[in-house]
Amino acid sequence: MINCVAEKTKLMKPKTLPKKQQTAKKTSNIQNPVQNLNPKAILFQNESFLAIFILIATFISFLPTLSADFIPSWDDNAYITDNLMIRSITMESLKQMFTSQVGGTYVPLPLLSYAIEYKIWGLNPLAFHSTNLLIHLICVFLVFRILIALKLDGIYAAAGALVYGIHPMGVESVAWATERKDLLYGVFYFGSLLMYINYVRADKRQKILFAGSLGLFVLALFSKIQAVSLPLVLLAVDYYYQRPLNLKILFEKAPYFLLSLIFGVAGIFVLQSVGALKVNEIYTLTERFFFGIFSLGSYLFKFFAPLNLSALYPYPARSGNTLPLIYYLSPVFILLLAFVIYKTTNKTRAIAFGGLFFLLSIVFMLQIFGAGAGFLADRYIKVPYLGLVFIVGWALQQNQEKWKRATTLVWILFVVFNLFLMTLTYNRCKIWKDGGTLWGDVIKKYPGKEARPYACRAIYYRSKGETDKTLADLNTTLAIDNRDAEMTLMRGNIFFEKGKDDSAYSDYMRVLKLKTDNSLAYGNLGAIYVRRNQLDSAVFALTKSLELDSSFAASYANRAVAYGGMGKTLESIEDFKRYLIYKPNDEKVFTSIAVAYQSLGRYQDCIEWIGKAIEQKPDFGNYYLFRSENLVKTGNKKQALADALKARALGTEISPDYIKSLH
Repeated sequence: MINCVAEKTKLMKPKTLPKKQQTAKKTSNIQNPVQNLNPKAILFQNESFLAIFILIATFISFLPTLSADFIPSWDDNAYITDNLMIRSITMESLKQMFTSQVGGTYVPLPLLSYAIEYKIWGLNPLAFHSTNLLIHLICVFLVFRILIALKLDGIYAAAGALVYGIHPMGVESVAWATERKDLLYGVFYFGSLLMYINYVRADKRQKILFAGSLGLFVLALFSKIQAVSLPLVLLAVDYYYQRPLNLKILFEKAPYFLLSLIFGVAGIFVLQSVGALKVNEIYTLTERFFFGIFSLGSYLFKFFAPLNLSALYPYPARSGNTLPLIYYLSPVFILLLAFVIYKTTNKTRAIAFGGLFFLLSIVFMLQIFGAGAGFLADRYIKVPYLGLVFIVGWALQQNQEKWKRATTLVWILFVVFNLFLMTLTYNRCKIWKDGGTLWGDVIKKYPGKEARPYACRAIYYRSKGETDKTLADLNTTLAIDNRDAEMTLMRGNIFFEKGKDDSAYSDYMRVLKLKTDNSLAYGNLGAIYVRRNQLDSAVFALTKSLELDSSFAASYANRAVAYGGMGKTLESIEDFKRYLIYKPNDEKVFTSIAVAYQSLGRYQDCIEWIGKAIEQKPDFGNYYLFRSENLVKTGNKKQALADALKARALGTEISPDYIKSLH
């Protein structure tokens, strides 16, 4: 409000303002809509209260994520549960984090955050999900501050930040522990952006703000490579603030562009090294272009109607060499939308800025070059949706200034829309509870379309010991994609466990046709040969397995059994000892070595090794009886008697005559 102060001074004749300035002055004097509706609602004019309100609403919407488990079938194993890098915080582990890739991504800061959590809480999923939710709340708060910095009044900035915070498209980034990289890059990206906006607006401390923005940008890059889009977004900010595009402005961005170039090129090399960057494989570059444009339209549509969300969106089925018509029409829709936005620039830069922010921050995630498992992913909108929520907040503010009569209706519709979003988000979070619910949801929405959801659910069922369900999903997986060596191997293992050696053998042979260097397939094939007593074939397959992977412990044990059956006792003993390097406390193998030494008449060695078995299983009477019998052969009847009595005390049946013979 403009304050009018009465003073006893000489009255000056007011100057007449030009029409445009009068209008500007008039519109700048608009009262808060909540104040218009309810003058007592002063809290909704308080930025602190507004921030707390949107954070509480966001927390409630995402509450179910705190009861979620890890999802090892969807990268949580590589990043967290099986990742040895996060098991300690040492100079060596830090070096690994900052010089290695995981799953085709360079994400040292997310890995460091996992390591800190692991040191404090171990592999407790609640800790990891709580941290994700906390970081998301920080992102929401930063969005609120950015919208205010972009000239939105508090209530409208809060409206935009609320939509951002509770939107169902954000669930994947929060509920999926692996997507810590999305959240951290979002925090640092938004922090860098906010400091840059303040730098543009500031009269003082400009150097500090610029340096702070640049430093946060570096942290964003160390969190996720997609942060490389920030320099382009900063140019959009310059456009919004009507800064002229000249050499000085471009030179100002040079450090940002240089960092983006370095991390971008490094990221491309990482993707190529793991085979994740795919061009003209299965789909042509032209088809991928249409996928990218379709994705862009989908993200826009899902902002307003976030329905039928999925952890995985299958590629469309071709009709011959033709994609569905909607993909070819997508560029037309985008061009029409771009034209409409362009026409608005005659009156305001706000809509164009929001659109540019969205486009420039998502352009590298449109999967035109196929650097991912799918061409659509909810997590890709973590940063880009800020551009759209800015337009929402700006539109609400414009509505209040220009169409006051519709204010009440607009706010009612806005509240209904947000309740709709909160409900969808809350229910979507439940889908991410575990691998069973997540992949069951994908399969329900896209039955028989893609092999991967069935394979991932099979992995989940396998971890829970639900063999029949695992086998059913594996059968479906391989019916859709019979070239999946990993799933074929898993099915072969299940057949082997069920004693269906012929089916297991068939699967293992198929694996070796698909992947001739598969150590596990050779090892498991060797185990079947052992069970069939085809010992020469067993030794050949197991030796091949160990040539491919010298740390495959089971192959040493199975080859030891094969050598024993062939009468090659010393070779058998040596393989058992190699096995113990990797499985040092296996009392059954200690016993096998003891039996082998007994067959060679090396009773003292036999006694030593059965003693190791007793250390591991001191309440098993048969081990004491076995040692007693070998002690007799060394002439140590006193100790033999003690072992025999111990065996009998543990419930092992022993002939009274044997006991008498030891007295």
